[in-house]
Amino acid sequence: MNIQGCRRFEGTVCVVTGAARGIGEAIAERLAMEGGKVAALDVSERRLTPTVEAMRARGLDVRGFACDVSSRPSVQAAMAAVRKAFGAPVGVLVNNAVWARFGPLEGIDEETVDRTLAVGLKGLIWTTQAVVPQMRERGGGAIVNFSSTAARHPAGSGAIVYSAMKAGVLGLTRASAVELSADRIRVNTIVPGMVGTASSKAQYDEATLAAREAAMPLGRFGDPADIAGAVAFLASDDACYVHGTELVVDGAWTVGKD
Repeated sequence: MNIQGCRRFEGTVCVVTGAARGIGEAIAERLAMEGGKVAALDVSERRLTPTVEAMRARGLDVRGFACDVSSRPSVQAAMAAVRKAFGAPVGVLVNNAVWARFGPLEGIDEETVDRTLAVGLKGLIWTTQAVVPQMRERGGGAIVNFSSTAARHPAGSGAIVYSAMKAGVLGLTRASAVELSADRIRVNTIVPGMVGTASSKAQYDEATLAAREAAMPLGRFGDPADIAGAVAFLASDDACYVHGTELVVDGAWTVGKD
């Protein structure tokens, strides 16, 4: 998509978690291309550094911050560092970071449950908690959380913990929207379907992957850039009256399934 001249985030400090690769990388790039000052957060500094360097080489205002969103102290330290580095409060938060391990019910262990919920649900509480004072300082902001079509339509077996976590994000978003309305902080959720990232494709063998893609109404999986465009809309003033809702971005895969 040609977004030349579109500067909806000019000067706005934007935080994107899980930004080292895949969807998070695409979101960080999109917000920066639209003028945002982007703080790219990821638990893996090794993966994050080359991603940030590549964007900066293109003239984009992106800086990397190592952060484990499951740790409240790590999140608080990262958000304070972001505030200091950019010299302005955060205006946009995109909660994209996730950790997932798939498998049948009988094989679910405590580590899988704890880490999935710690990153994908508890992490959203810590990041939201940390940015609210900064958004309040600037007179408002926008938070975009990530759920999944698996919250309501699990694709086959093995997604029990992941689906439960993503369903929790929907409730967290609605409750956050109600509580933060007085501070002019909008909170919404992106609900993506299958996106063709390396990590998502790795869940299936080639035959299954080909069959699933062929079954998509548009004949293809989503691209990280498709999701980034939807996030940019929800985070921008174009969505100034969109609050506490879910935007499904799945190429009509779930149409007729409810």
